[in-house]
Amino acid sequence: MAQPAGTTDRSGRGWIIGPAQDLLLFVATPILILPAVLSLGWAGVSSFAVNKWIMALGGMGHHLPGMMRAYGDRGLFRRFKTRFVVAPVLIGGACISCSAAGLHTMVLAAYLWGVWHGLMQTHGFLRIYDAKVGSMGRTTARLDLAFCASWFLGGVVFSDLRVDYVQEIILSCGGPMLTADLVSGLRSVMGGALVLVTATYVVNIVARCRAGAPPSPIKLTLAVTSVGWWWYANVYVADILIGLVLFEVFHDVQYLAIVWLFNRSRVEKDPGVGSFSKMLFRRGAWYVAAYVGLVCLYGAIGPWSETSLTTQGISSPNAGIAGRIMAGLLTASALLHFYYDGFIWKVRETSTRKNLGIRGDEADTASAPARWAPGLVHAAKWLVLVIPAGLLVAAELGGTHPAPHQAQLLASLSPDLPSAQLRLGIALKQEGDVEGALGALDAAHALDQTQEETRGLLALTLIELGELRLREGHQEQAEEYLHRAYLLERGLVGKMHDEGRFLLPRDAAEAAWRFKAVLAMKPEGQLAPTYLSLALALEQQGKRAEALRYARIGQRMVPQDQRAANLVKRLSSRGS
Repeated sequence: MAQPAGTTDRSGRGWIIGPAQDLLLFVATPILILPAVLSLGWAGVSSFAVNKWIMALGGMGHHLPGMMRAYGDRGLFRRFKTRFVVAPVLIGGACISCSAAGLHTMVLAAYLWGVWHGLMQTHGFLRIYDAKVGSMGRTTARLDLAFCASWFLGGVVFSDLRVDYVQEIILSCGGPMLTADLVSGLRSVMGGALVLVTATYVVNIVARCRAGAPPSPIKLTLAVTSVGWWWYANVYVADILIGLVLFEVFHDVQYLAIVWLFNRSRVEKDPGVGSFSKMLFRRGAWYVAAYVGLVCLYGAIGPWSETSLTTQGISSPNAGIAGRIMAGLLTASALLHFYYDGFIWKVRETSTRKNLGIRGDEADTASAPARWAPGLVHAAKWLVLVIPAGLLVAAELGGTHPAPHQAQLLASLSPDLPSAQLRLGIALKQEGDVEGALGALDAAHALDQTQEETRGLLALTLIELGELRLREGHQEQAEEYLHRAYLLERGLVGKMHDEGRFLLPRDAAEAAWRFKAVLAMKPEGQLAPTYLSLALALEQQGKRAEALRYARIGQRMVPQDQRAANLVKRLSSRGS
């Protein structure tokens, strides 16, 4: 939401709704979010599933209220008709074109603009709460913006995960690669800015208190919870998918609540409101439920379209193109949401102040005479997006680094980031460099031993190398690799034994390699069946002497097993 400017509310109430409601919806919401999200993890729901559904239902879903106002408020539409008609064409066309072509520029734009959008919503709430107590100095407003900007941007700069994510997209766009020294220097500058801005902010608070115009204590509390939650989600949460969810829920709850209050106030005060708004934004739990339901339905478009493309039997090439087009539409939805929110909710507007319960004199919000035509100013703002986007599109069309090289660069930038090492391991494995992949995956696992994806991929890589060493006759090294794989993923023993049993009637030689690999893993309590299965595989290859040797070892482990005894007897008689 855009920041209010120059508004006052002499009622002295200080709350947007009331103490309990404001704490629940705007200020202390993280207290409820954290246990709710953690409980999903405890219930066994993967971070991917949590991110997919919450980011869809909440993240994309909360775009709908802005769209409803942009195209449902007749007065607003008449006022900004050109923007509402041209923006979807330009932004939607750019997003769909880039996505269909496999370009990453608009994804980067959506992330960076999303950070700005998040900090501006927090800034808007800070200004609203100050307006409620009549604290409306221009210096305070500017310091609020500086405070939000520095701490939100700092949360990105000081997050290894976010730096890695942004750098990965920049490289995918053909952009430049940062160096570790440059990132370190940027963090030093950002740290100094945080200290300077925060110190100035505190000094201004003290000065305002001494002047008899203290800031809203609710505002200060919200500043702390918002910044603290942003840093927790960005810097301290190791799983980027969960980190995105944590702040997104906070942002969505705030946004949906304030938009509901705004629209309900419009319905009650403005007779010219459209019929749909009159029907939906009314007092009562059923209407709130309908509003949230519509938001969730809009947000479900992404997962629904993904499922639809998967289940309708569309050929792979067409499914890929259709999926890219849908991804472009989803990106366009986010960018339009950010763009519209920049001007349709401005609290400096008289009608917006009235519907938020902020009263003030018109003189309080009078703007200085414009030096430039509004159209030119707005077009200049568009250039902030268009010029960098055009340069990145041109760079990506000109060619980018191969995936393994990109992964190597990113791993060198963030050597202590598990996901960067995992990415490198996957890229090297896909290129056939199994030993290089093993080194990267070992590093990723050493940095974070809780990640199942890393552990599973490392175990499979160890098995691949172990089987290769077995075929080369390097038994000791093979056993080292395969036993490590068993210690990482004990369930792989049963899987490999089952693969061997499946291959036995079709390809005895391949089945034998599977059984030898299982034996090299040295699984506890599972050796006898494997020795006997290996004996059968060797028998089919005509290697009776070797088969007999393994069959006797297996029989000694299960002396009461008649099938083992019969196998030894059969092999012994054939051998004689």
